[in-house]
Amino acid sequence: MTINLRQKRILAAIVKEYSESAAPVGSQDLMEKYSLDVSPATIRNEMAVLEGAGLISQPHKSAGRVPTDKGYRLFVNELMQRFELSEKERRMLRGELLKLQSAHEQVGRSISRLISEISGQAAFTLLPNDTSASGLSQIMDDPEMADTDAVRDVADLFDRLDEHAAKLLKHPDGEVAFIGKEVPLPVSSNVSLVVSNIRLRNGKRGLIGIVGPKRMSYAKNLSILEYLAKLISGTAAVVMVVTHV
Repeated sequence: MTINLRQKRILAAIVKEYSESAAPVGSQDLMEKYSLDVSPATIRNEMAVLEGAGLISQPHKSAGRVPTDKGYRLFVNELMQRFELSEKERRMLRGELLKLQSAHEQVGRSISRLISEISGQAAFTLLPNDTSASGLSQIMDDPEMADTDAVRDVADLFDRLDEHAAKLLKHPDGEVAFIGKEVPLPVSSNVSLVVSNIRLRNGKRGLIGIVGPKRMSYAKNLSILEYLAKLISGTAAVVMVVTHV
């Protein structure tokens, strides 16, 4: 089913609002916070169309709606605006990676911790001889991760990263978002995964990834991984560290 431009704008607004609030989104919220230039009644009608298309759902008896996996996928593929990291964020990422030249700790752990801090999600790295994860506590209190199975699944994933390495490294080059049931790993359907391949100077491959709730900021997380992948793969000062692992 094809949706029109106004319906796409409403879907994008629902994704944005739900990502920020973790609460079902109603027509009044959309009218007050987004420049949709239509009445609440019209928004409700369009939301009914989106629900009929399987792009949003009504989790409770309230009028609020939340995006479905299909809705998130359409958002990521067609509606999401490119997110530009600020120069402050870029400087921090460059500086922290360069500090690794003199650090006496596992490189993978440093990178996963850095990704977790800037994304506000859990993160992991798969490098030759160095697998690490960080930030499980970042997602434990998220309302969408209140399902204990979701947090337990992520913890188990982190404990067994080496076992899943081959499957994770199979995805195409570049940054990829797996939404809910798309995640090719044994985790709750409430979890999404954003990953990026990295290529080291010695020709070996690695992977960096972010794990979090489906309402994560896909645009920002994809941009973080894209920028870090370029730093690790293409900056000589950083590559020197990684290739000696």
